[in-house]
Amino acid sequence: MEKEINIKFIYHSCYTMEFENYILIFDYFEGDLPKNPKNKKLIFIATHSHYDHFSKKILEIGNPEENIYILSSDIQDLLQKDNIIYLEDKNKDVDISALKFLRNSDNVYFVKPDEVLDIEDFTIKTFGSTDQGISYTLSLEYLTLFYAGDLNNWIWPEDSPEERKEMEEDFLREIQKIDEGIDIAFFPIDPRLKDNYDKGARLFLELIEPQMIFPLHFKDDCAFTARFYEEYKDKYPTEIREVKNLGDEFIILLDIQD
Repeated sequence: MEKEINIKFIYHSCYTMEFENYILIFDYFEGDLPKNPKNKKLIFIATHSHYDHFSKKILEIGNPEENIYILSSDIQDLLQKDNIIYLEDKNKDVDISALKFLRNSDNVYFVKPDEVLDIEDFTIKTFGSTDQGISYTLSLEYLTLFYAGDLNNWIWPEDSPEERKEMEEDFLREIQKIDEGIDIAFFPIDPRLKDNYDKGARLFLELIEPQMIFPLHFKDDCAFTARFYEEYKDKYPTEIREVKNLGDEFIILLDIQD
């Protein structure tokens, strides 16, 4: 039996992933989301509270009472602050009505690193980050994906040798927790890191060996993904997917054994 999955790049670290009955939406904060003419269940997942990974706009898409929201616990921590203090934060677009909904709704799940939860047809395992929030695997019976969020080997040009060593150790500690095969991975390649942009991706490809990988965290600099594609397409068995434009769609066909 063959199953079709539609993956669409929206902006920065946001992709959508459309299944037969669901549309997953990862770390949305801006961009044009696909229409949902078949009224599939929308599942929003936000890895942390940074403005470029989480926005109250996700409460304005579809039916908030029927959508599912899986949010990192640091988003909940923000919501628990005094509203006046919170509204001074960089993520200024979360108003009081949004705070109340996120605090009180049964279809909102706040998760921390190193948790496992079953929601609908999915099993989600969370891991930590080398920045903020969570990374996670999300599994169906026939597919496991990994979404890194801001988990990366963030080696900045100005970092000292000691900072680089500590960062890499922290990064390896998290990815070595992944104990299952990854079919599709989403992982950062940030142009701001310059020649260090691939320090995390290379280790991830070497140690985890996903079947396929999509780049994250490059805003709309789609041309930058060509560098990653060209440098790594022949180095590892992983299929590297290049993003050429906002809104690019990728059709993945899976051969499912009964």
